[in-house]
Amino acid sequence: MASAVVACGLGLMVVSGASLEWYAGLAKPPLVPTGTAVMAAWPVALITVVAGALMVSKSAGSFRAASSALGLYFMLLGVGMIWNLAFFGLEDTGLAFCIMAGLLLLAFAMVREFDRHSRTAALIQLPYLGWLLFASYMTASLWGANPGA
Repeated sequence: MASAVVACGLGLMVVSGASLEWYAGLAKPPLVPTGTAVMAAWPVALITVVAGALMVSKSAGSFRAASSALGLYFMLLGVGMIWNLAFFGLEDTGLAFCIMAGLLLLAFAMVREFDRHSRTAALIQLPYLGWLLFASYMTASLWGANPGA
């Protein structure tokens, strides 16, 4: 749980008033919400990831037994922070999209590993996967609608 709080906290440190102004100034394709809505959605989505990791840890009985699944969980948190840095910190939508592609691959691999320990832990990741797919659409469409951003 603490790992997700730290990841969200570090991610929010990257987002400044200037980056929110940059985001507000981007041409928005259909369905892309405000910056505030996007920032609010990430921590909510991460709740299912944390819950799943806790279920896996409990089901496996030890960190060692769940090291593959939990390793992917920690990598996912780290790559999520890197996406935040690329998108809001560097204001580079193209780089952010490439990172998002890696984040999606990690998320699907994490779900597969979670399923080895707990079907429920894997299934509750479906909303998070849905959010990542939507975030991929947003990142790609913002990149396409704002050349050079």
